[in-house]
Amino acid sequence: MNEGRAHTTAVTYDPTDREVTVADDAGDLLVGSLHAAATDGEDGRVRVAAVSLSTEGGGVTATVTVENAGEEPVRVGDVTCAFDTAFGADARVYRHGYQSWTPTGTLSVGERFPIEDPDNAPMMNDLAASTDDRVSSYLTGLVEGDRGVTAGFLEHDRFCTRFEVADDADGVATLRAVCPLEGTRLAPGERTELPPLWVDADRDLREGLAALADRVGERMDARVPERAPTGWCSWYHYFTDVTEADVRENLAELRGWEIPVDVVQVDDGYMEAFGDWRSIADGFEDMSTVAGDIATAGYRPGLWLAPFYVEAGADLYADHPDWFVTEPTDGAGDGPGTPVDGGFRAGSELYGLDTTHPEVLDWLRETVSTVVDEWGFTYLKLDFLFAAALPGERHDPEATRIEAYRRGVEAIAEAAGDDAFLLGCGAPMAPSVGLFDAMRVGPDTDPTWETPGESGSQPGLKNAVRNTLTRNFLHRRWWLNDPDCQLVRDTSDLTAAERESFAALVAATGGVNVFSDRLAEIGAAGRRLLERTIPPATGGEVGRLDEERFPSRVVCDRPGDGATTVALFNWADELSTVRFDAREHGWRGGPESDRVVWDGLSGSVVAGPVVERELPPHGAAVFAVVSAEDGDLLGDAATLTGGSDRASGATVRDGALTAAVDGERVTFALDRE
Repeated sequence: MNEGRAHTTAVTYDPTDREVTVADDAGDLLVGSLHAAATDGEDGRVRVAAVSLSTEGGGVTATVTVENAGEEPVRVGDVTCAFDTAFGADARVYRHGYQSWTPTGTLSVGERFPIEDPDNAPMMNDLAASTDDRVSSYLTGLVEGDRGVTAGFLEHDRFCTRFEVADDADGVATLRAVCPLEGTRLAPGERTELPPLWVDADRDLREGLAALADRVGERMDARVPERAPTGWCSWYHYFTDVTEADVRENLAELRGWEIPVDVVQVDDGYMEAFGDWRSIADGFEDMSTVAGDIATAGYRPGLWLAPFYVEAGADLYADHPDWFVTEPTDGAGDGPGTPVDGGFRAGSELYGLDTTHPEVLDWLRETVSTVVDEWGFTYLKLDFLFAAALPGERHDPEATRIEAYRRGVEAIAEAAGDDAFLLGCGAPMAPSVGLFDAMRVGPDTDPTWETPGESGSQPGLKNAVRNTLTRNFLHRRWWLNDPDCQLVRDTSDLTAAERESFAALVAATGGVNVFSDRLAEIGAAGRRLLERTIPPATGGEVGRLDEERFPSRVVCDRPGDGATTVALFNWADELSTVRFDAREHGWRGGPESDRVVWDGLSGSVVAGPVVERELPPHGAAVFAVVSAEDGDLLGDAATLTGGSDRASGATVRDGALTAAVDGERVTFALDRE
């Protein structure tokens, strides 16, 4: 009997029955058995050879080794640990989506996100996974009362791991941890070690997920830039109709406005077709001139492309039909196989490039070298990346889909160079760790709150908000999170409350901060709202992740003085009153406390320690608990958090406060009784 223990988490393995048990101090939580399958159904030729248990990151890891026990080579399929669970009718399940846009969140047992439209399913779902049960990719969590389990695999550079949850209104019947080896070939007697499975039954869901993300980030060499970029993007006003003239118009507006942003990014619309990235559409003449104009204006040139995704009408598809991931064949046919369905977009079938093909890798390097070295774009938003990880046949039959995907991204990174900033989107999440500086964590925002009847992966601010909250724990552990663009023009379908709440969410969570309106259409209120999201907090912690599908509280340390700041949200479709109690966040003493409450949205001090505020549908409030000693900055009305990097060097002398604001010396009088 093997045993591993970390705090209250206990994991045992009985090699006789291949039984794994996960328990806490109150008893068993998960009890199940390991099974290794061969792709030909002859499962007896593959066996679990060893399971080692160890402690890591406050949890217990189980590392499984499988072996070919036969006398002929064998190809290994899924290795599964199928657990019965102790989680009943009041349990909730944290479901993590496969790629950037896939819905993620904590749902009651029996509850599901809406089913994907068949045209979108190849984009949003792990097509190799079961469609009968709830699927959580890479990691999951189960909670009920004061008990819970967080589980996830720690390495994602070879296999697309998942958890399959069989649940209904009565509880979670089974939880299956699945590592698909996709036909990995083992010679007789050969062994292979699987990615470690990490479990924690000691911490709450948010803390457990954060600890798991830390371990994955460390093992996979996560890229986490010190500073999150700010910028402007063409997409949500111009969409595919953008022109060179539009970019120059907005450059001029930016320079006149003088808002401190880093990047100007040209999105979809500059090229003729998905796949033909070096073909220039009407409205553009010379991409190097566009990049040069952006750089001359003082901004970093950014460009969108979907390097692995090719539409049926592209020249690339016609010229190289053998470059694509294909449906399985018997190998007897002549010519390339049928490309795997990669989804349907804008009137066209789309397919995924086979990134194990040497010619495809050369083409990727040439394309990116053109974009970066010849045109001059060094901020790359890489979209629809799931296309390289579609299940199917490839040029290299021994490569798994995740190995293929990572080869493609690595070729891009090599060509782009160390100084390029890579932002991923539409990407298989955990397999992307270590490859990107930033990652989109939810669906497109869109100039509307939601479109009734559409799935949780589709464009809409509501869907973007949900994933920004429920994947917040990945920020600065796997990369910088990208919540997608702010839209603040008052000509969209978003309400003022919705625009303000998303701005508050961006400011409190600290990810990539990009806006995407035509600047000439942003009024004074919209401009001020954008300005107030800069600088954002470094990062925030989302509360009630285990309780709410749309968590309603984010706690951060605001910029400048680090004062505890709480953003409260009303995600309901009707008015609701929120309550903030400063005594939960550092308020000490009674009415004569040395702390005050700063109201970030109004930019003023309000009476505390308890504040109640009625919020409109999808509205927000932001409060900070601030030291009120002589000379302390209570708040800067120029930011939504009240935090500031503008004021420094405050001194109190002879009844006056002197400080530097934006480098200028400013003196304030002090009230004296």
